[in-house]
Amino acid sequence: MSAKRIASVIVGVTQAAIGMLALVLTFTLYYNLLNIQTALDVSAELLPLSLLILSIFGLFSIISGLFLLHEH
Repeated sequence: MSAKRIASVIVGVTQAAIGMLALVLTFTLYYNLLNIQTALDVSAELLPLSLLILSIFGLFSIISGLFLLHEH
């Protein structure tokens, strides 16, 4: 394997994992598991915006990571 392919696989897997963690945090915030809304001090007014931003970031990260993995 070339160094470019190895780097691409490492970055793709890392990026997809970060996207999955963002989506897990989104669901954790939405369902308030482990009382995380109070721990992170998320106000009720900003919760929908936070969920939207985390969801979009997570989905784009996963898609981009999968494209990197599929490229080679």
